[in-house]
Amino acid sequence: MSSVIVAPRPSIKRGCSRHVRHRGRLVTDPGRRKTLAILGGIGAAIAAGYLLGRLGGGTPSPTTTSTVREALETAVEKAGLEPLKAFWVYVGPVGDMGWSYEHDQGRKYVEEVLGKKLVETGYVEQVPEDRVGQVIDDAVAKGNKLIFTTSFGYMDPTNRKAGQYPDVLFGHCSGYKRLYPNVVTYFAEAYQAYYLNGILAGAMTKTGKVGYVAAHFIPEVIRHINAFALGVREGAKLVGRNPNEVKVIVRGPLGAWFAPDKARAEAEVLISQGVDVIAFTEDSTAIVTTIAEYYTQGKRVYTFSHYSDMRRILEGDARNAVLAGQIVDWGPLYLELVIRAILARLVNPEKPGNTDIWSDFPPATPRDYWWDMRMGVFDIAPPRESRAAYVKKCGRIPDVYDERNELKEYMGCLREVEEEIIREYISKDVPEEVLEYVLKRRREILDGSWDPFTGPIRDSTGRVRIPEGMRASHDQLWNMDWFVEGVVKA
Repeated sequence: MSSVIVAPRPSIKRGCSRHVRHRGRLVTDPGRRKTLAILGGIGAAIAAGYLLGRLGGGTPSPTTTSTVREALETAVEKAGLEPLKAFWVYVGPVGDMGWSYEHDQGRKYVEEVLGKKLVETGYVEQVPEDRVGQVIDDAVAKGNKLIFTTSFGYMDPTNRKAGQYPDVLFGHCSGYKRLYPNVVTYFAEAYQAYYLNGILAGAMTKTGKVGYVAAHFIPEVIRHINAFALGVREGAKLVGRNPNEVKVIVRGPLGAWFAPDKARAEAEVLISQGVDVIAFTEDSTAIVTTIAEYYTQGKRVYTFSHYSDMRRILEGDARNAVLAGQIVDWGPLYLELVIRAILARLVNPEKPGNTDIWSDFPPATPRDYWWDMRMGVFDIAPPRESRAAYVKKCGRIPDVYDERNELKEYMGCLREVEEEIIREYISKDVPEEVLEYVLKRRREILDGSWDPFTGPIRDSTGRVRIPEGMRASHDQLWNMDWFVEGVVKA
């Protein structure tokens, strides 16, 4: 494979500052005192995104409403502000059941939690990269003050328009450029889920041939292929197979994120070559339905849900063709970003487009949001189901200022709920010992004792890329342009 050229990822400079304590939290000064004086107890609301992700409910509870919505509504009303107008730009159709669909579910979640007094949202779908600038112009002309552009290819146009509209906040998903103070980048990272799915694939393959269909070969996709392949090797070893005899055959790139006909054709090719488990990065359900057709005809081939719960379109025994998934919940992350945008308008109405003010709220947050499985935005079963079940079983959503032992109790209950959901979701064809091993690895990822990119890790040429005992850094993950051993590009 030819090398992928990636522009240097800008570092985040951290200056020196004084600190004060606020209800047991470390609060940076200056700026924070002013913020807290203006907003009173709203400081708690800024962690709502994280808590609603890891501990919240699918439907906002009374605790959520009183903590976030009512406090914000009061402050916005006193300031005489109109609801924040936020706009989403999607690369695919919202009915794709994948990437764009899940971003739109996140938008709807923001509406549900905050209500019309605080936010008005809109979106446009299927926007080509060469049209995103015009779409942004139209959104700004309609009064939108927060614009989310949700595809890697939107990065440069987003930054150009940010320079043109300094009083509008921009959030770019999956990119790394933040050329102006009104730009943030954000991402819900899936590599941990891909790794766990890889363990399932390595344990379930009978032919020793596992497939992957890739839309593009950008670092994001390469990272996910590698995490999956590392899991495949581990899964093969788990069931007593030589991991060097199991290969991950990669086909692509498709040249588009939403390309159902091409994706289906590539899956057919892989199956004809003896591949019996296929993962993919493509936003339609084409591969899932193709695999399900083979499965119901008696050919034991498997796949995974991608971004959304694609298994729900299947019926009966065909659902077992889906081993698990890498399934996202953008809602908590979007809620965090929208709340911060509302607070920025309250604290500094003269510069509502300057994201630097966002760091004035506890807890401090950089302009690059990298949320993963530990933050509740990704899992191998639908995260939203876990949130809804949590409220039912575990009670109220904890406040951000609860004591550590109380939070530990809530987290313990959450883990139980999540594992119940996973046990129900995983294909019934997966042996119990394999499922238990996957759950064990998942617990280790969540508590930080394990990461899939822990060395020694070699690339496909045999070169050591991550030394023994070391973990890949954020920059290494973000700029990954090489394949791990065991990956074969067809």
